[in-house]
Amino acid sequence: MARAGILYSQVAKAASKLAAAGKAPTIDTVREALGDTGSKSTIAPMLKRWKAEHQEVVAGGDTGLPVDLVEAVKCVYQRLQDDVVKQLEAANEAHERAQAVMRSQREAALAGEAQLRLAHTTLAREHDQTQQTLARCQQDLQANALVLTAAQTENAGLQQRLTDRAAEAHALSQQLAQTRTQFEHFQEAAARQRAEERQAFEQRLARLEQENIAGQRRQEAQQMKLGQQEATLAHQVSELERLRDALSEARAELDQVRSERNQQAAQLQELTVARADAERRLDMAQQALIEAKAGVAVAGNQVEMLTSQLAIAERKAEQAERDKAAWIDKIFAQRPDNTAAAVSNSHEGVRHD
Repeated sequence: MARAGILYSQVAKAASKLAAAGKAPTIDTVREALGDTGSKSTIAPMLKRWKAEHQEVVAGGDTGLPVDLVEAVKCVYQRLQDDVVKQLEAANEAHERAQAVMRSQREAALAGEAQLRLAHTTLAREHDQTQQTLARCQQDLQANALVLTAAQTENAGLQQRLTDRAAEAHALSQQLAQTRTQFEHFQEAAARQRAEERQAFEQRLARLEQENIAGQRRQEAQQMKLGQQEATLAHQVSELERLRDALSEARAELDQVRSERNQQAAQLQELTVARADAERRLDMAQQALIEAKAGVAVAGNQVEMLTSQLAIAERKAEQAERDKAAWIDKIFAQRPDNTAAAVSNSHEGVRHD
């Protein structure tokens, strides 16, 4: 049972003596210094109050090390923590900036890719329309070529018929000359026969002349038709030339569009390279963050190592105190009884003081 009436002054005095002796003032050591009196629940708040009022003494007594060394260790630990926090903040800022740059570059690349796809679709549609127009032009050209070939064939036939009529007229003229010569020779002998033959010849000649006039008229009609066909052919040739010019312009526009598409593809490749570079920088930032975290872990390990060293130093100090006390007791035991008793009494008096 705890002794009633334990005062704060008693607890404070016992704690001060323990701290002066280099011992840590704990609940057990204070209770032992008070003669194993007082309950731990009564001593605990009083000892806590004393430690709050004597922090420097507590710091030195708890660790068994000088206060300056403990403060230096605390400063080193605080500085390491501040450096780690700064490195983490810098790494986080660099990581956020790299992510923002990468997002903006990715959005720009996606927008450029969408534009390229739209341009490619438009070019493909225009190319199909141009191919269809070219096919129609080729069909019209073939049809016009067939019409021109037929007209040329018909014209050649008319020319051959006209040549045949001219040859026949020339033969008739020669035959007329021969007939006239014969008529002159036989005029006197066969006047009636000559008159009949002459009449028949004139009739035949009139018929031939009519046929010749009809042939000339047909030839004129064929020439007129041929002229019309040549005008139509010229118009078709002109239209063909116009279509060819339009096709050339369409091909030039297609080449220009292809060149623009190639430029846009190059820009897309540059954006892809920039995106890869942004990803690489993001990886570098992440690596820096990992290294910073590793630095934090190393700092934590260093703190743990310092804590372990402090604990070892405390144990060594306690062992040294025990060795010192044992050595003094050994020296006193080797001296005469009176001297040992006197020294022991003086030693006990020193301890009580």
